[in-house]
Amino acid sequence: MSTIGTSTGSTIDHGRQGIGRAKKIGAIAAFTALVAGGGAAWALWSANGTGSGRATALTAQSITVTAAAGPASLYPGATDGDVTFTLTNPNPYPVQFTAMTAGAISTSNPACAASNISVVPATGLTLTVAANATSALQTISNVVSMGAGAPDACQGVDFTIALTLTGIQV
Repeated sequence: MSTIGTSTGSTIDHGRQGIGRAKKIGAIAAFTALVAGGGAAWALWSANGTGSGRATALTAQSITVTAAAGPASLYPGATDGDVTFTLTNPNPYPVQFTAMTAGAISTSNPACAASNISVVPATGLTLTVAANATSALQTISNVVSMGAGAPDACQGVDFTIALTLTGIQV
């Protein structure tokens, strides 16, 4: 019987030693984690910076207005002629034109003086050209008149009208 008791006592002692060893390992692991965590906290310093940055605005490019053939609408005494053109916008944003004024007029036939036509200003327009694009044919209606006394030499003549368009970025 004493053999059995000794065996049992020996098993109990090993069990107590196992619990003590587990506590020691747990304590060492907790201490290691605390030190490692503390080391990470010591390495995380905060920082600030001051100074300046830079942004540069582009320089707007002029939109090109190019005369384009449209339907013939002029005859002696006509007051409802149209002016047609395209717009080329090299800017990275769309532009909408709301007004037009005419400048110098030239003619394709010197026998038909440019003074045979006149152009009135236009307002309330909505001519839009997309960014980095050339528009489709644009028309401003009912702004060109031909004098009633225009000679036969004006038949089939193309008149080129300098235009100034006023608008905004949209």
